[in-house]
Amino acid sequence: MSLPLDAMTVAGFGDQGLDAWFTGLGDEFLGRIPVGSLRPRMVEGWRLLWRGRELEIQVDADFPFSVARAYLVGYSRATAEPHVERDGKLCLATKAVPGDRLRTVQALVADAVQLLTDNETRKHDDDFRDDFGLYWLSWATSGDARVEVLPGPHGADKTMLGRAVTTTNGRTLVFPDKAEATKVWKNLTGAPPVALKETPVIAIDPLPAPDRYPETAEELWALVEARSQDGVGLLKRLMNNSPKEAVVVLAGKAPSGREHYAAMYLRRPLDRGGKPFNRRTMRKDIDPSKETTRTVFGRFKLDRVFTQRMDSSASRLPEGVRAQMTGAKVIIAGCGALGSGVARMLAQAGVEHLRLVDPEDLGWENIRRHELGALAVGTGKAKSLADSIRASLPTISLVEGFASTFAAFAREHPEAVKAADLVISCTGEWVADSSVEDALSQPGQNAAAIYGWMEPHALATHAVLIGNSGKKFADGFDDQGQFRLPVVAGGKPPPVECGGASTPFGAVELAHAQALVARLAIDVLRGLADAPVWRSWLADATAFQEADASVTSGWAAERGQPDDVGGPYEGDWAFP
Repeated sequence: MSLPLDAMTVAGFGDQGLDAWFTGLGDEFLGRIPVGSLRPRMVEGWRLLWRGRELEIQVDADFPFSVARAYLVGYSRATAEPHVERDGKLCLATKAVPGDRLRTVQALVADAVQLLTDNETRKHDDDFRDDFGLYWLSWATSGDARVEVLPGPHGADKTMLGRAVTTTNGRTLVFPDKAEATKVWKNLTGAPPVALKETPVIAIDPLPAPDRYPETAEELWALVEARSQDGVGLLKRLMNNSPKEAVVVLAGKAPSGREHYAAMYLRRPLDRGGKPFNRRTMRKDIDPSKETTRTVFGRFKLDRVFTQRMDSSASRLPEGVRAQMTGAKVIIAGCGALGSGVARMLAQAGVEHLRLVDPEDLGWENIRRHELGALAVGTGKAKSLADSIRASLPTISLVEGFASTFAAFAREHPEAVKAADLVISCTGEWVADSSVEDALSQPGQNAAAIYGWMEPHALATHAVLIGNSGKKFADGFDDQGQFRLPVVAGGKPPPVECGGASTPFGAVELAHAQALVARLAIDVLRGLADAPVWRSWLADATAFQEADASVTSGWAAERGQPDDVGGPYEGDWAFP
């Protein structure tokens, strides 16, 4: 295109309209795209010629309140370019200019030309490997098959013989070893896997660009032979088992260090009756001068399939947090509204060892503010919550539930208490919290403790970190268990259905409370908080008004009158 890029968005074109602007490009404008030739969901389009290549600009019915799209015509994997999808669509970050058709298209054309120019100079070639997983998915050949991979301890650096299990809906889960497969499958289903298949996971260096993705089993063998250290040995082992079908996973690192996994589904060809060739047929007419195993492997049909990492959610955690969370051992006493949310947050933050302790069953009055819903009513809170977390996060190492008070748990499982890094008490009961402090004050105990509780109507929440020496949690309470510096004064009485034991509040009010306790726990496990620490969260003025409550004079004198929006406080665990 001869028109300079910086001339494509100058003022003055806006009144001429899109067709006039395209016409003004001269010989580079090839005309409008017929309606019948538009891409799905597109309603208008124009063709351009750029350095001998045809480019389509198309828009949908929402335009100009949606982005325009640019496509390369005649695009194929053999001529693959970075940031171009399988259908030729250019992956551009161009934003729509709401309500302005011309400026939206001008910006798109400028960005499209810039990308194609950069690709000519091979500026983005490393992106093929940095975004290998995305390009692999784009060029996957089997729409229904899915392979999900859990990396081993060495990640994509090491070739390994994995183990795979297939789900009832056809997903294939690939694990680094039998132990991981058994753990995850039991977390998902409650039972160990019945059958595991040996599945090669082969480290490739460097990862191939799209034009080198294997189309056939013979090409796969050649790629493994050329770019892996010991992958061919695993392919030979696979063939020794004479499989009718198999999965092979390629693994590798991009230039940025990012790890990728890509799976292929191999199957024997079918005979005229639709049945897989037998072993004899697969070995028929092999040239004696050629390697038998490789020749048989090359006769398999190959499909590149949709591949995902089972641990991909780990990338959502801040840098370094995952390693700190993985080895932490945490006990949570009290799995009600507050404790259940804290448990799930910590599991989602990467804590791999959780023991949940609560003697009570879930009731109907709990379901609007508890992590468990109606299906768990009548079951033990701790055990049902553990089951739920394992099923939701099946790669987690250990989540156990105990229908017990903490005092009984400490007597029956002293080794677990001694091994804990942190105990979190969310019982909301003075006597139960006291039993936690008593157990952790015994000789040989090293765990710190966080005590979390809510005041009436969840108008205030407290999280207090207490260590093994120095200040005690009991310092904040009188002999009858009354808190020495409460926030909430007055308030509506609890309804009859609460049995007088708690006040009504919902999930919205609870969210700040759960986050307050969980955040302090994460800070402790990461070494960012040392005992003693006292954090509080106050609700907004409207919540206080609706509950007919106010802030106590004692709190206002010590911490100041809170703002109308409420919010966090932090101070010493000390009392007037």
